[in-house]
Amino acid sequence: MKPLLRLLLRAGWAPLAVLFFHQLIIHSPNRQALDFVMHYSGGVAISFFIWHALDCFAHWFGQLTAFARYLFTFSLACTVGLFWEFAELFSDIVLHTHIQYSIRETLRDLVADATGALTTLTGVWVARCFTAKGGAVADQPPASQV
Repeated sequence: MKPLLRLLLRAGWAPLAVLFFHQLIIHSPNRQALDFVMHYSGGVAISFFIWHALDCFAHWFGQLTAFARYLFTFSLACTVGLFWEFAELFSDIVLHTHIQYSIRETLRDLVADATGALTTLTGVWVARCFTAKGGAVADQPPASQV
């Protein structure tokens, strides 16, 4: 199976589900109350997607060490969250929407994104600890085991 198709089947559903629920919530009266949850879910989903992407495309850049894979996943997930905030700012300036209310709210969104990414990576680490043979953490299990 081609790597891109394998990635979309394995993990592509997660960010798409968050985007779908984001579209439902953005037009509801509960938007402000659910903003942290949506950004947290986005961090969870995008880090899950990136974790699997690093496995699916390992033939392009080589196999990463476990530490590098965790580091790249976290860094890229936080970068996606930052660019999401840039898109919200662009929307506010160009389209005259009112998505961002304050710098404090924007920073809270970035913290939620990072917390979601850390939650996913903690879950991956715990799953790897329990699935490794002999109790030792394997250096690089296939993402299908995670």
